[in-house]
Parts: sequence; C-alpha cells; structure tokens
Amino acid sequence: MAEKSKVLVIGATGYIGRFIVEASTKLDHPTFALVREGSSVSLDKQKLLQRFESSGVTLIYGDVGDRKSLVKAIKQVDVVISTVGPYSLLEQINIIDAIKEAGNVKRFVASEYGNDVDRTRAVDPAKFVFGNKAQIRRRIEAEGIPYIYICNDFFSGCFLPSLVQVEDTKVPPRDRAVILGDGNTKAAFNKEEDIAAYLIKAVDDPRTLNKTLYVKPPNNVYSINDLVSLWEKKIGKTLERVYLTEEQVLKNIEDGTRAEKKFYSIGHSIFIKRDQTYFEIKPSFGVEASELYPEVKYTSVDEFLNHIHSLVVKMEVNKSKILIIGATGYIGKFIVEASVNAGHSTYAFVRETTVSDPTKAMLIKHLKSCGVDVVFVKSSEGIKLVDVVISAVGHLQLQNQIKIIAAIKEAGNVKRFLPSEFGNDDRNHAVEPGKSVFAIKSQIRRAIEAEGIPTPTPTYHAISSSQAIFYLPWGSLESLLPQDVEFLLEEMATLKCVINVIISFYSAIYTKEEDIGTYTIKAVDDPRTLNKTLYMRLPGNIYSANELVSLWEKKIGKSLEKIYVSEEQVLKHIKEAPYPENFVQSIGHSIYVKGDQTNFEIEPGFGVEALKLYPEVKYTTVDQFLDQFV
Repeated sequence: MAEKSKVLVIGATGYIGRFIVEASTKLDHPTFALVREGSSVSLDKQKLLQRFESSGVTLIYGDVGDRKSLVKAIKQVDVVISTVGPYSLLEQINIIDAIKEAGNVKRFVASEYGNDVDRTRAVDPAKFVFGNKAQIRRRIEAEGIPYIYICNDFFSGCFLPSLVQVEDTKVPPRDRAVILGDGNTKAAFNKEEDIAAYLIKAVDDPRTLNKTLYVKPPNNVYSINDLVSLWEKKIGKTLERVYLTEEQVLKNIEDGTRAEKKFYSIGHSIFIKRDQTYFEIKPSFGVEASELYPEVKYTSVDEFLNHIHSLVVKMEVNKSKILIIGATGYIGKFIVEASVNAGHSTYAFVRETTVSDPTKAMLIKHLKSCGVDVVFVKSSEGIKLVDVVISAVGHLQLQNQIKIIAAIKEAGNVKRFLPSEFGNDDRNHAVEPGKSVFAIKSQIRRAIEAEGIPTPTPTYHAISSSQAIFYLPWGSLESLLPQDVEFLLEEMATLKCVINVIISFYSAIYTKEEDIGTYTIKAVDDPRTLNKTLYMRLPGNIYSANELVSLWEKKIGKSLEKIYVSEEQVLKHIKEAPYPENFVQSIGHSIYVKGDQTNFEIEPGFGVEALKLYPEVKYTTVDQFLDQFV
C-alpha cells in the first residue's frame, strides 16, 4: 500500500476545519494544523488544540499573511486543505503563492464547502462571496497547481435542525415553516463528519485530480417540502407552510439584517435558481463522492432528524430541576412563578436571615404553597439537587456569583447556569457608574466561559412592570423602583404636564416581568439556547422616547410639554448627581444616547431572539401595558 499523504489543514480550529483534522487522523494520515499564535487565547480553541495534539496532530504556528512561516509549513506536507472563513477567502492567494514557491504539493483544496461557484446564478451578498471563491479557482488553475474543488452543498448541522429556516435554531419549527419558492427544488444535506471523510479519502485518489468532488448521497437529497413532511411524520403534527415568492425573497434580501441577507441570498440561489441541481455532473469536470467511496457509512437526512427528534422528546419529557438564587428579589419571584407554571421542580435558595423580613416571609410562605422547595442550606448543597441554576441577585451582589460558579464547578451536575444580567448586553458604551456594573457582569460571563459552564444568558433590556411608564428617558429615580398602585397613579398625574426627554435617535425595549420569566424558563431546556445570549426584542415593545410619550399623549388626550436634554447635560447630571440617581441616569445614557439595546444585529454565532424561538408566548405589549393606567 502506498504511503499516505501528509495533510496540512489551514483554518483547523474553524467550523469545518476541526472535522477535517479529525477525519485525517482517523484515516491515518500524518496530520498538521497551521495555527495562529492567538488561536490558543480562546478557551474553546485551547481545548481543541489540546485534543488535536492528543490525537497525534502536529501544530505548526504561522499565519497565511506570513509568507515565510507559510512556505515552511507547506514544505513539510503533500496536501494542503484550506478551510478559511468567508472574510478570508482572498487571503488564499498567499497560500497559492506559497504552494508555488514550495513546489512539493500534490493537491490543494481551496475553501469552498457549498455550491459549485462556477455554476451559480446568485444575487448579492452570496454572489460576492461566490465570486471570490471563483477568483481563487482561476488563480489555482493559472498557476498549474493540482487541486480538488469540493462542493458539499448544505452542512446538516447548520441547516437541518431548523429545516432551513432563517432563524439559526437547533430544533425544527413547532408550528409553521417558512419555505422559499414552491418548496419542490431539491438540495443535498451532508453531515460535517461525512464531508470530511469523503474529502480525506479523495486527497490520494487519482480519480479526483483536478476535478470537483460533489457530495450528493442519494439519501440526502431533499426538497424543503420533503423535509417538512418527514418532520411532520416524526412529530405526528402538521405544520403551517408559508411560501415566499421570488419577489418576497428578493425584498427580504434588500431589507434584511446582514444575517438575513446572507441566508436569503443563498436560499434564493439554491431553492429558486436551483443552483445545486440544475446541471448534471459530467466526468469531464466532476465526480460524486458516494459513488467513488460506497464504503463510507454516511448519516442520512432521516437518521439525522431522528436524532433531533430524540432531543426534542427528551427536552419535553425530562424537565430540568431549577434552583433560583435570589428568589425573593425583584425579578427572582417572577422567574420562580414561571418555573412552577411550566411544571419544573423548582427550588428557591433563601438566606436564613431573609425570613426576618415580614414581606419576604410572606413571599416565602406563598412560594411554599405553590410547591416550591425553599432551600436554607449553603448554595453548594442546593446546587447538587438541581439541573439548572438561575441567579437573580441584585447588582450589589453580582461579584458574589464567582462563588456560585465555583460551587457549580464543584457539584459537576449543572446543565445550564443563567447569571444575573436581565438588562443590557455586554455590547455597551456606558459611562460610570453604570460602566462598572456592566463590567462586573462581563467579568462573570468570562468566568463562566473559562470554567466551561453551559449557559444561556437572558437579556431582556429595560424593565416593563408596574413602574414601566416612568422608565421614560430621564424619568425620576423613583421611576425604576417598585411602587404601589396608588403612588403610581399619583405620579401619573404629574406626567400629564411635563416630561424630560434625552435627545436620542435610538429606541429602547420594554418587557413585562412575567414575560421575562416565561421566556427565561422556556430557554433552560432548549438546545437552541445553549451557550447563547437570549434577547427579548419583542416587536410590540420597541419604542423611542418620542414614540412612548406620543403613545401616552394619545391615551390621555393631552399633549405633554417635552423638555429635551442634550448628551452634554446628561453627562453633567450624571457627574453631579448622588448615587443611586447617577447610576440610573448612566443606564439611560447607555440606552438612549449610545443606543446600546438596538445598535447591533443579533448574529446566530452569539444570540437568539426569544419571540422567534417561542412564537406561542402571548407577551404583553407596551400599548397593552399602558392601557391599565388609563
């Protein structure tokens, strides 16, 4: 048997790269990974690199932008496989030049892993990315470098869990499926491990030299209608099917977020222009992987969805036991109530001194009557009783969550930990004193990540409860503190005269506490939220300062005098006001002046939106909420 080629993977710690490294070692190829020095900074990548080394991978430190290190790495191998991401595609010119200089490479695989870019009719932004990939092909051919182009169509792990929905979810839709075009155009869906196995088998195969390797196993070619029907059969339920015409898809590309533009432009190429199936694979330019390597036992679409279905069933049947720390606090009691209402075994961690407070003693009595197990032991003991820990501690106790993290690590049984955030994301531009509080929350996030503790982080933005009408820009300090209804109505009268409004181009997001509790509890057992931030950007609850005041004016039939406060005045007030008034105002500055709740897109890589995951939740809108005060 001929000696197996030495394989270098560039981009080895990326999404598909890690699968290719694993396949190369499993098939006994001497395997090398080009790694940037900075790759080891991330804890996840550090662990991945350790796993590579333990499986015999040789790590070579270098960079595609460093010609010397690149040539040195390439001279040690026979095959170079690039898996760089879409923003680094043209940097592969450096790889091509280094391969040409090294002069020893038998095969080069450029980073494609999708459609055949020479046979596509895409619109932007997909057209731009495909164009860059095609440019790399032409450069490879011009330099006479032996190659394999790989076209594996869809990654199953990315697209099958959602049945190709725009939301990057980890389980299929429960009620309705949005389908591009008529739903009858077919595409191939391949598990990442199988793509990697086929590619590694191809690198020493003379039949693949200077050919395109298509991965289209017969049991993995499905239309969206086929996929939805298969899923319906598994769950015993019919989904509503919403079909988008080409005109609607193009409109979504034009108007959508960056992530939506990407999704719809790729979907338009595949499901409307039929770019994966309109041509035949001819021997002159291509070969099909499952025909070349019938011995590979690939995972079929049916088998993949069976696995997803088993996760869904497990999620619905085996509800986690939940411990709420800070259960008698402001948001904590709503989370406890939501947990009980959802049928979870619910535990509330309470300090023994808490019962000396008559109000909280009554609340504890109420919790017990609802079936909540009140835990008076050390938090570490309480953690051993449950699967999920939710912290709802106040901002003065945020730093104490380090102890919770340590206890979770020691207990070793927790499936999810939700730290106390319940406000802005750590993508903020706050000034002091709000900046310090956000910094502590970020510090807790980093500690969770460093310990490898699984978590969804709930981010609901501004509070919308019995005092929400006062959380207008530049309301009084009392506007953020719980108040009784009589006092609310007294203060409401003052708002019929004058209101201070921060000058701002940004909106804020208001969510009722009961809804926060409901969404939070729904997320704890959902695989789609694992290690993601859960955002509650509910469309009926996003208002600018002017819109909120105008809505109230409409309800009371009277115009308010609006006094607009400039950023300079806001910052001066923050500097001069006592604590906690300056804290409240620094939060307002972050939200309304800097736009820290709405000035970024929720990318699938880090976040999910609650309403898209749980459309069945009937949340309270700002309009409905204000009606109670009229």
